Amino acid sequence: MRWSICGIERNYEMIVTTTPEIAGKTIVEYKGIVFGEVMGGKALMGGWTRDSVIKEFESTMMQVKNEALNRLISHASQVGANAVVGIEFNFNYIGTSMTASATGTAVIIA
Repeated sequence: MRWSICGIERNYEMIVTTTPEIAGKTIVEYKGIVFGEVMGGKALMGGWTRDSVIKEFESTMMQVKNEALNRLISHASQVGANAVVGIEFNFNYIGTSMTASATGTAVIIA
């Protein structure tokens, strides 16, 4: 699978899904919980038009979500997994920055 985030390309042979299993595949080993966390972007402050707030929010959310997913995939690769199931995303604000975390279960599938 090829990911291109912010101009940085990464190659992973990894299936990632929000579901607890992968159709047509068997989970043969559980490697444990993996995660990716990132902080970035700016919280939306006054002086913005409605449209610019929505565009900035969507852009920031997509950037931090994709980077959190990349970190999760990297973590899963480090523990020897070839798939991640049950992925969940969480978003929060800390100060003026948006944070995103991606959590899932690293597995080996056959």
